[in-house]
Amino acid sequence: MKTILGTGQLGITIMETLLQNNPNEEILLVNRKGKLATSIPKNVRVIAADVTNKNELEAIAQKSEVIFSCTDVTYQLWDEFYPAVATALAYALSKTKARLVFADNLYSYGNVSGAEMTENMPHKATTKKGKIRASVINTLVNSGQEFTNRVAFVKAADFVGPRIYKGLFGTDFLDKLHTGKTIILFGNAALPHNFTYINDFATAMINVGNSTDAFGQIWHVPNASALTLTNWVHLFEAEAKTKAKVLVLPKFVVWIAGLFNSLIKEFYELSYQFEYPYLVNHDKYIARFGNQSTDSLHIVRETVQWYKSTKKE
Repeated sequence: MKTILGTGQLGITIMETLLQNNPNEEILLVNRKGKLATSIPKNVRVIAADVTNKNELEAIAQKSEVIFSCTDVTYQLWDEFYPAVATALAYALSKTKARLVFADNLYSYGNVSGAEMTENMPHKATTKKGKIRASVINTLVNSGQEFTNRVAFVKAADFVGPRIYKGLFGTDFLDKLHTGKTIILFGNAALPHNFTYINDFATAMINVGNSTDAFGQIWHVPNASALTLTNWVHLFEAEAKTKAKVLVLPKFVVWIAGLFNSLIKEFYELSYQFEYPYLVNHDKYIARFGNQSTDSLHIVRETVQWYKSTKKE
């Protein structure tokens, strides 16, 4: 059985992709409430569990061939949540034969000053969130325990695509584009920046999960070509047939705003992502699985169409 921890945008997209590949796939969804707002087929179950509880995760792992970990909480809770999740997963894996595919971001590399990020880079981030992510990798891949050869990390850049409620091109951006309100960017909007299409992330997670030789390693999701933030905005303008109002703020303004808003304060330490080119190498993935990255025009078209469909409901 395939198990998905977390029913946010990535978890649901993995479920949909698995069912597209095999409508009869047995899938277990795990979230805090044991409920899902959308209807699901009979071969998909939803249960409630605490993913920081090692005994609950062991019971889940006993039933699972592959576990896709896609959990998420707000930045302010990371320092307690992710170390606890990593510890619970390590325990569950040590007691079972389940394999784990962990959805990750690029924070553990830290500020690489515009260098193209590869899977063999050290995890030497100096930011709080980067250190947290690095500690999860150390617990699950670099601890030297037997289960580490049954763990794979799949790393993605910031999300773009349908059902993205957070992120630079999430629903807040789309709302402002649709209503003509000012879209605020910061940093250097003329630098190339990779983003990860949510469907490509789901496909990469599944491909890695289905390949026993892909474990004990880190993989980068294949992304569309890096475009500047300005170019991304232009693509959205063209597809939505509207003109965006964009204001690019200097970094110090974000720092000041962080004095009054805890979420912005957490985001400020990641501002290096918009001070240098943000480039992700995915050659390793392509050599093993082929290039399934989606073209930026298709990404924008799918995103805008999804957004418009929500406004008709």
